[in-house]
Amino acid sequence: MHTPIHFALIGCGNIATEHATQITRVGILVAVVDTNLAKAKKMGDQYGVPFFETSSALYAAVQKLDVVVIATPNGLHAEQAIEAMQAGYHVLVEKPIALTGVAIQQMQAVANQTGKQIFSVMQNRFNPPVKLIHELLQQKVLGNIDHVQINCFWHRPASYYTNSWHGTMALDGGTLFTQFSHFIDLLCWLFGKVNTAEGQFKNRNHQGLIEFEDEGHIQLEFESGIKASMDYSVNEPSVNREGSLTIFSSKGIVKAGGSYLNILEFEVDDVELASILQIQLDTINKEQFSANDYGQYKGSMRNHYQVYNSLINTLLHQTPYYTTIEEAKDTIDLINLIYQAR
Repeated sequence: MHTPIHFALIGCGNIATEHATQITRVGILVAVVDTNLAKAKKMGDQYGVPFFETSSALYAAVQKLDVVVIATPNGLHAEQAIEAMQAGYHVLVEKPIALTGVAIQQMQAVANQTGKQIFSVMQNRFNPPVKLIHELLQQKVLGNIDHVQINCFWHRPASYYTNSWHGTMALDGGTLFTQFSHFIDLLCWLFGKVNTAEGQFKNRNHQGLIEFEDEGHIQLEFESGIKASMDYSVNEPSVNREGSLTIFSSKGIVKAGGSYLNILEFEVDDVELASILQIQLDTINKEQFSANDYGQYKGSMRNHYQVYNSLINTLLHQTPYYTTIEEAKDTIDLINLIYQAR
């Protein structure tokens, strides 16, 4: 029987409940931290653990700790991860892992110095249609790929940005970081490095509330020659309308569709490929899925349990974690390349 892994959670905002649920499933939650002491107390009381206002107070007080989970505003991730590793702990960092490639290099340097590991959260890789598309690409059964289209049409009300770090350049960074970095990650994971990126950005419905765009159109060309387009918005009036990735290839169309890359759709000419997809379709589309629900809006699919399963397997059995710090950096570098046109 292995010794249980001990976790502390920094940040008691919307996604914290999902992290606390997974932590208590796979290990032991020993403390929570939030600069808003009322939030920290509420979560600490809920889970019967000490709560702190600062991470330094946590590190001074805690006796047994292995992993620090960082679920704070984007712009704080790098410095908090570095502080935790220097204090002697592994880190699991919510997406986006940081806002710049330089910050990620600094995190990696500290990980190397301290011998601690950085785990990132990219749970949409576990969505069944996405996993299937990845396998089909690895097996090279989709034929020549002509074009990839990503559509992200989500709902973020004014209340989401009011009196919040959301919408600020320093702590949020942009819609591609906070809402749609999962989709950029999938582009990198599925299709490799990008040669050129162009984008147009507009703030149509959130003027005075956010310091960047609420909608955009992006065009990418990968080193492989594949071209991709992405249209995204947080201006849907009431619900997340679509979050999809469609591949147009010489054998037809394969799509991870729905609101959260959760539905498999296809229209292909190749009989063998059609047969593979039909078998998978029946399995995948029967699966029950749910998104992270925050009341007035919803986030991505709830696959954090897969993230924690992978983390535990890495720490206890040295199984490779499902994603790497280099892959996380590729995603952030691509977002910043896209945003250079802003």
